[in-house]
Amino acid sequence: MKPTIKVNNLSVAYNLGKSAEFWALKDASLEIYQGEYIIIYGPSGCGKSTLLYCLAGLETPTKGEVLVDGDNLSKLSGKQMEYHRRLKIGIVFQSFNLISTLSVLDNITLPQVFGNIDREKRIKKAKILSEKFGIADFLHRFPKELSGGQQQRVAITRSLIYSPPILLADEPVGNLDSNSAEITMKFLSELNEKEGKTIILVTHDPHYLHYANRVFYMKDSKITKVVVNPKKVNKSYGVKGEITDLEKLSIMYPYLTETKLKAKMILNHLLLPHGIEVYDKIEEVLDRYLLRKITEKDLLESLNKPPINLYVQTARKLTEKAVKLFEEIEELEQEELSEITPDEEKAIILRRLLLDRYQGDLSLHQTERLKGVILKRIKKEIMRKDLQRILDAPIKSGGVGLNSRTAKKFTSEIELILMNK
Repeated sequence: MKPTIKVNNLSVAYNLGKSAEFWALKDASLEIYQGEYIIIYGPSGCGKSTLLYCLAGLETPTKGEVLVDGDNLSKLSGKQMEYHRRLKIGIVFQSFNLISTLSVLDNITLPQVFGNIDREKRIKKAKILSEKFGIADFLHRFPKELSGGQQQRVAITRSLIYSPPILLADEPVGNLDSNSAEITMKFLSELNEKEGKTIILVTHDPHYLHYANRVFYMKDSKITKVVVNPKKVNKSYGVKGEITDLEKLSIMYPYLTETKLKAKMILNHLLLPHGIEVYDKIEEVLDRYLLRKITEKDLLESLNKPPINLYVQTARKLTEKAVKLFEEIEELEQEELSEITPDEEKAIILRRLLLDRYQGDLSLHQTERLKGVILKRIKKEIMRKDLQRILDAPIKSGGVGLNSRTAKKFTSEIELILMNK
C-alpha cells in the first residue's frame, strides 16, 4: 500500500544565511497512509506546526519535499495548489478562526463563498454537516453566543464543507475545557474510524495520544521517534515504528516541568496586569455601550469605578478610542451587500475578519484602503508579495499604512482564506 503523504528530508529555515538564522524544521522524513490517525507530539517550539503547515502547502520548505497522492507540492501550479488546499485537506486551528460578525451558518459556508458555490447548495451541505456535529440549532447564532467547544465544532464543520479526505488539526483543543476537549477529540476520532478521514493532529498534551494509530515525537525541530499504538495497529500498511504503550510516552519524554508551568503563570501575569476578570468586565461594559444600553458618559464612569477601577486617564483614553471605533464600525456596517459585486462582498467579509481580531487603531480611510487592496488580490490584479507591500506602504504613498508585522500577518490570513477560492 502506497502512502498518501510522503515527506523527504524536509527542512524549513528563517533568515537563512543571516546572524538570526533559525531552523524551525530539520530533515523530517515520514510516510502517512490513508485512514491513519497521526499525532505529532512534542513541546512548544519544536517544529510541530511548521511540519503541519508544510503538509497543507502553507509553508514553503527550504529543503526537501512533500508529496500528497504522489504530487510534489512545491511543483504545483497556482491552480493545482488551490485544488489541493480546497479539496484535499481541511484545517482546524486552536483559535477557531471564526468571524464574530458572521452567523454560524455563514462561517461554515465561507470557504464555498470563495469557491463560487451556489448559495442553496452550500446551505444544504452546511445543514447536513451541522446535524452530524450537533450544532444545527445554532446556525443563526453568532460565535460569541457559543461555548468554546461549540465554536470548535463549527470550525471542524467548516473544514469539512468540501469533504476533504485529509484533516489537519493544529492544537484543536488547546483553548477548551477538559470536557469540551474530550468531546472534540471524540468527533475527530469518529471522522477517522467511521468515515475513513486521515487525521493529522498536533498536540503537546499526552492525554490524547491514545487516539492515534501512530505518534511522531518531535524535539528541537526534529522527529526523534515514531511510536505505534499497539491497540490501533493498522495491518494494511504494516508496522511503521516502535510499538510502545502510549500511556508511558509522556513519562519517557517529559518536558512540562514545574518551573515551566510557573514561568507561564508569571508570563500571564505580566501580560494581563489587571487580571482576566477585569478584562471580562471591560468587555461586558463595552458590549452594553455597543448595544446602546449606556451612554458615553456611563461608559467612562463604569471604567473608572469598581469592579474595574481603571485610572482616570486610562479610562478616558479607552472611552475615546472605543467611541471612535464604534462610529467607524457603524459607517462600515451601512454598506449594503445586496448592491455590490460578489468580489466586493468577499472583500468586505475578509476585512471584517481582519479587523475583528486587530487590536490597533485604524482610521476610516485606512479601512477603505484595506478593502480596496483585498479586492485587487481577490481579482488577482496583484500577487501576494504586492499585497504585503501595499499593506506595509505609507498612506501618502498609496498604501494602507500598517506596520510590517501587521502587514505580514494580514497577508497570511488573507491568503489562508483565498486558498479555498
